[in-house]
Amino acid sequence: MTDRTPPLGIHHINDPEQLPLGGLEGTPFLTGGEKRGDDGDAGDGDTAIAVREPPVCGEWSFDASDDADSRGGAMFVDGPPQGLAGAATEDAPEGSRRAAPPAPLPPSPPLRSLRTPAIQQRAITPPTPLPALAELKSIHDAHPADVRTAVALANALDKRGNIEGALSVLMRAIDAGADSVVLRCARATILSNRLRYDDAESELRKAAKVRGDDASVLLQQGILACRRAKWRDAVEPLAQVAKLSPQSAPAHFYLGEALNKLDRLKEALAAYERASDLEPGNWRALKGVGIVLDRMGRPADAAAFYRRARDAQSG
Repeated sequence: MTDRTPPLGIHHINDPEQLPLGGLEGTPFLTGGEKRGDDGDAGDGDTAIAVREPPVCGEWSFDASDDADSRGGAMFVDGPPQGLAGAATEDAPEGSRRAAPPAPLPPSPPLRSLRTPAIQQRAITPPTPLPALAELKSIHDAHPADVRTAVALANALDKRGNIEGALSVLMRAIDAGADSVVLRCARATILSNRLRYDDAESELRKAAKVRGDDASVLLQQGILACRRAKWRDAVEPLAQVAKLSPQSAPAHFYLGEALNKLDRLKEALAAYERASDLEPGNWRALKGVGIVLDRMGRPADAAAFYRRARDAQSG
């Protein structure tokens, strides 16, 4: 019997639902000369053909040609099987026998192609609404001077890539009379994350005119100085934040960064360790401890912190 199933290595090799990402990586291979005989044994060959693993749960793997081969050439049809429609009932008197009605067949399963790209099915699905964002917009429109709502809405827009929209929300809250220091710091953070350092520094100067000793302003000034590699300028504001808010893990971490760059290793080690104590999952702080220990000639201790940093990052 001839196998009518298309060669998998040719028919399915570019099928996004038949091979995992990465092409043939991790896919088992058979040689091209391996043809199934009637006894199910494989022959010899030397051409590599990719073969997909058995379908995972949820995939429809029915194929009419495959089923015909497995049933000796029989195909699923909509009418009754051959031989039943003209059969006569055995218990009827001779001469009055009539054809028995065809036995009902179970409904045939729908034939769906494995090669229908999943992305086409998703394309017709309407987009999921974002009630949280809509609700934040509604609250902000009703109470534009509410700081928490303005910051939350700005963060949501920032995560969606709408930077100008996020900045406009914060400025609208400032114009409505909200706390400008908090909102200026929020604007500076968004701008700094987009490498718009000059604009971020301008926002922080305006905030410092209102409340120069505010811990949020000092922290943002120190972080911005670190991002601009102005390590000496970063130390003073970050050290002040560490005193004013000793539970501020970012202040200790960035202080460790600046002190390490200035070769003040003992102080840098203490700052990194404090940051890792406050945030045990902060792998950057753990890595900073390891770097300083390495520089201090303590490779064994450094290796332990590198392992912790790796575990925290992978976790």
